Amino acid sequence: MKKRTVVLAGAVGIVGGLGYLLTRKNGQKPGEAEASDDNGKGASMRRQSAEDKRIDSQQESAPHMESSERHEVLDDRGTDQAEASQILCQVRDGAFEGSDEKLALALGRPPEEIEQWTHGAGDIDGDVVLKARALANLRGLELGSETRA
Repeated sequence: MKKRTVVLAGAVGIVGGLGYLLTRKNGQKPGEAEASDDNGKGASMRRQSAEDKRIDSQQESAPHMESSERHEVLDDRGTDQAEASQILCQVRDGAFEGSDEKLALALGRPPEEIEQWTHGAGDIDGDVVLKARALANLRGLELGSETRA
């Protein structure tokens, strides 16, 4: 009798949990789904539409621009490609004796890529900027672009 009651209680719990999950919509509680359905969908559609337009306009303008002309922000400090190239040059010259090979080894990138970046060619990604800032910090190097923040 006890075993049957435990199994029955477990089954009721599972069914109740499944019922709860099926009635939820997008992380809302069951009572909130109907009330905010119209308002939530409209606002979310407007946000999505605005974001789509912004992304489309960026994609339209990007193909005819050179990589050095784009002002793509690489990190939370607003660093663009030109500033990233300056940071790499400062770190290379100040902490790695001006050697592209030593900086490449420290960043885990090929020396050819470092040479391109320090001459203003190629696209530097945010990960490289983050690593370069960390290397500068570890080596006690003060970057010139740090004072503007």
